[in-house]
Amino acid sequence: MASMPEPSPRRLTVFGSTGQTGRKIVDLALDRGNRVRVLVRGTSKLGDLASRLDVLEGDVLDQAAVDEAVLGSDAVLSALGHVKGSPRDLETAAMRNIVASMDRGGVRRLVVLSSSVVGDSADRPTASQALTSWMVKTFRKEVYDDSLGKASVVEGSGLDWTIVRASILTNAHPTAKYRVGKMGKGAGVRISRGDLAEFMLKCATEGRFIRERPYISV
Repeated sequence: MASMPEPSPRRLTVFGSTGQTGRKIVDLALDRGNRVRVLVRGTSKLGDLASRLDVLEGDVLDQAAVDEAVLGSDAVLSALGHVKGSPRDLETAAMRNIVASMDRGGVRRLVVLSSSVVGDSADRPTASQALTSWMVKTFRKEVYDDSLGKASVVEGSGLDWTIVRASILTNAHPTAKYRVGKMGKGAGVRISRGDLAEFMLKCATEGRFIRERPYISV
């Protein structure tokens, strides 16, 4: 049987590219021949990688900067997350800008990393999965509220979105042997950032899980 052809290289915009997961998305996207644009507040964290990217300096909370970052892309991926000192509604506010820029630029495909606190009607979480979500809600209330706010913006956008849900991210070696579906028996609470990056990239370049909330774990 003939092998399936590799997806054509795409023009991708990645937000959150200097974070641990975002960096893996960028590395993998470049390795697979895609053209990648990033919006960063400073280039120092990119190191030598900057020479392989289309780099824009700016803030995701600046609508004009986001407009420029998104324009001309085939798909947008967001691995944005909270860091020390970031606004409580960082992800929600950033996603409003991203969605608005995609609308203006005619870009349809959006893949967003989210916490497992964003539920799905088909979920049947195990005790460990429910505990992980409860801990975020209880001890990181700002992340919990912002995750729900971001999801609301994404789902109300009318774009071809995918919200990729994950619980505990690790730096374990990627295996490409992960589970995708709903929270419940048979799924775990951990996923390596490498496997997560691969799945998000597949969603962006192969049109998988459009307007769905897949949960990924080992």
